[in-house]
Amino acid sequence: MSFPEVCCNTPPVKATYIAKGARNTIGDLECYFSGSKDSKRGILVNYDVFGFHANVIQLCDILAEMGFYVVLPDLLRGKPLTEADLGKPDVFSSFTQNAGSWAVIKQEYAKVLGHFKDNGVTAVGVIGFCWGGKMVITALSELEGLAGGAIVHPALIETGDMAKVNAPLMVLPSQNEPDFTAEFDSMKDKPFFSECYMERFDDMFHGFCGARGDWGNAEQAKRANDAIKLLVGFFSRVLSK
Repeated sequence: MSFPEVCCNTPPVKATYIAKGARNTIGDLECYFSGSKDSKRGILVNYDVFGFHANVIQLCDILAEMGFYVVLPDLLRGKPLTEADLGKPDVFSSFTQNAGSWAVIKQEYAKVLGHFKDNGVTAVGVIGFCWGGKMVITALSELEGLAGGAIVHPALIETGDMAKVNAPLMVLPSQNEPDFTAEFDSMKDKPFFSECYMERFDDMFHGFCGARGDWGNAEQAKRANDAIKLLVGFFSRVLSK
């Protein structure tokens, strides 16, 4: 299990964005909140290895404008990977075994899911970018009560991962990810398979919808918007049942 080479060597894009939501905490976990707590449809967003980035904040706000209550937890506790870590495979390997491991992240997911429940949210979805895609796949396999999940230019996906999910899954790979056709088809016997969806963005690179996307570039912004539209459509369906 490893990151794509481009993930380990490509820096995040410097970007600015005026957030529409606000930061607060769930217990001791800092989070970015966007949207109305009155919404019954909640989405937990799992950022990529670069943590809170202007692009992911903006994506959260777009989802919130579509009627979802969105929570972006600071899963890495203020210590994301940085440009200084690029080109260091040992750092990325250590990350997956320690701060970025499911054993650690699972506890943080539980806090956010508890927050949704306490606020009357009745349907919860999860979105993961890069490393977050692995976390989402695992969450859909191990946690109860999730209505669906989406993984965008995911990393660390292994053979057999998708076959274990217990809720509808959307898969949006870029040109730098493997061919997930066989893995996606492994869900065909699931009762919810008709709600699953996969679309490749072979004209885009790993990270285009996250911290590595230059949304000042018209083509990259368009394709990121295309991906976001797919996410909105998917969660509008699976969180409305």
